Amino acid sequence: MSVTYCNYKIEEETFLKALVLSRGIDFSESAIQYAINQNAKGQNLVYNMPLNATSSRPQEIIIRNIKDHYSVVASCVTKSSNNAPVYLDVLDNRLVAYVDGDIIDNVEINFVEEPEYYSMKLSNGENVKKYVSACGLDELNIIPWKGCAISKGCRFCGINNFIKSDELSAQKISKNRSIWLSNCKNYMDNLEEAIQIAIKSKCYKEHAHVILIAGNLENTCLDFESKIMADIAQRIAKIVEGISEDGIVAVISPPHDINLIAKLKQSGVKKIVFNLEAITPEGFSKYCPGKHDLGYRFFIDRLRSAVEIFGRGNVWSNLVFGLENKDEVLKECENLTKSGIVISANVLHLDKGNSLDCGVPSTENVVDFFAKLEELNKKEGFLPFYCAKALRTSLSNEAHDNRIKKI
Repeated sequence: MSVTYCNYKIEEETFLKALVLSRGIDFSESAIQYAINQNAKGQNLVYNMPLNATSSRPQEIIIRNIKDHYSVVASCVTKSSNNAPVYLDVLDNRLVAYVDGDIIDNVEINFVEEPEYYSMKLSNGENVKKYVSACGLDELNIIPWKGCAISKGCRFCGINNFIKSDELSAQKISKNRSIWLSNCKNYMDNLEEAIQIAIKSKCYKEHAHVILIAGNLENTCLDFESKIMADIAQRIAKIVEGISEDGIVAVISPPHDINLIAKLKQSGVKKIVFNLEAITPEGFSKYCPGKHDLGYRFFIDRLRSAVEIFGRGNVWSNLVFGLENKDEVLKECENLTKSGIVISANVLHLDKGNSLDCGVPSTENVVDFFAKLEELNKKEGFLPFYCAKALRTSLSNEAHDNRIKKI
């Protein structure tokens, strides 16, 4: 039985996910012990590190609808609103979610387990997860370096808080490209071995969403960044083609040289993603000052150029919903979807290191936004990013799959 909420009928698993993303989630001591017993995946210390959290905090829950078995994954964001967070506890040896004292019925909740490959090593003794990692249930993330060297950090992002001095970083590569060039062969060999080990894990039994993603190199190094990503894509394309649902997805800042967008496609990238994060010119300037140094029109023009190369529906841009006015965002989304660009969004969560002046959006606004965004994408025949078990801070898939219906 679905939930009636603000002129929508929402399936229970999707409603609970919306509540977690907008209110945050707390755990009882019993739930934390349950997570330990279940070998729950902890925070990855790369990005999306909630306020007041440690690496031992469970990273995600998987919520399954008991009636039709539809499953979603939600990121375990911490409390960040005036409303009480979702409270996860153990009752009769199972996880239950309380919202304002009431249990959410008709759902089965579990923690997303740590993939088997997280505890495995390469032939040289390095950890496999140094080269690949999982977000959600079935993303296969390839992050070649740590941190972001953009001229000014996005105000919602805390990625540079988690770089260790001995790690390869965007800052180091930007200052001295030879650091990458001298390590490139070893990196590629190790990455290939890591992927071959990782894809045997049960989390990728159905499919994997293979994502090349990293923080920006310095603004003047974006062409070099695209060349690196093209080289990686070319090296791994054959290895992942049997498990990859979308083909290789490259999430980068656009290059200055438009010809490099074509090079990325020729190298095996199937979907190209230039994330705006904030979609109005005013919001882009305020919340993404480093990207604004490159130029709002620079991003829009590169997105439209990418459509000419990759085709409609194969160029994506993600937003952080909650930074800007909902109606203004939807108006700009309509303009871009008409241009052939698929738009999705993550619900704003307050990470360590953010410098924001706003709070997370309400549950009502979250539900309404994703329902209306789906209408825009549907008009153009676009599919959402990844799947509901991968996109852990979004409701794009749930809206597409009719888990949110207007009354």
